[in-house]
Amino acid sequence: MSRRFILAGHSHAHSLGITNPSVPNEIELQAIDYLQGKVLGLSGPAPRTPAYWDALVREAKDSTVLLVWNGNQHLAKFLFEIDRPFDFYLASQPAWETSEAELVPEAQVREALDGGNAFLYQLLGRLKDVPGCRVVLLGTPPPKGDDARLRHFIQREVFFVQLAAKAGSNVNHIRLTDRSVRLKLWTVIQDLLAEAADNNGCAFLSVPEGVKDEDGFLRGDLWFEDATHANPQYGHVFWETMLSRVGAA
Repeated sequence: MSRRFILAGHSHAHSLGITNPSVPNEIELQAIDYLQGKVLGLSGPAPRTPAYWDALVREAKDSTVLLVWNGNQHLAKFLFEIDRPFDFYLASQPAWETSEAELVPEAQVREALDGGNAFLYQLLGRLKDVPGCRVVLLGTPPPKGDDARLRHFIQREVFFVQLAAKAGSNVNHIRLTDRSVRLKLWTVIQDLLAEAADNNGCAFLSVPEGVKDEDGFLRGDLWFEDATHANPQYGHVFWETMLSRVGAA
């Protein structure tokens, strides 16, 4: 019997082929069209409900679960430079050195970005108890590095419009956190996912280099028209590289 592959998770899973359910708020398994049925996507309500995760656990028997977890918290918290600019040291990327930037400990950044991971650990524990279930945590798309283009898309998003207004500004004028810092924030999220996988006996699959531009940001042609997400072409590029790595080729 061939192993079943199930893609599930938060909003970044849509760029990988999950579509909205045929009936609003229904939870259903759908074949991902361009993968010729090799991977099924678990669609459901947004935001995800406890019933969605319960359904994933029920379906996970004798399956490889490809799990997409969060991935937007660095932008929800730090896209705008509300107070003084900040930076932090990360071994793989040098600090942004300016006289204005406040250097903060990486541990403080990790704590700020770790929200929701307690539930992730709980979910991974449940999946480990399902007979024949194998879990692969998937990396989430890198941030968008073109600030002018990014600001254009932010204007359409109520969340960021309201966030800017709360800070006493608007999306046209509020300062964006330096893109080099945004890239490092995303790197911390990937590190947290990799650690969650390792601590729970799972695999972690980082995003392929082919989705990045020369500076490490999401390629411009792979942007969805918002501040945070990739488009379906990202999914094509992702799976071209990753199907063989998860054993579904």
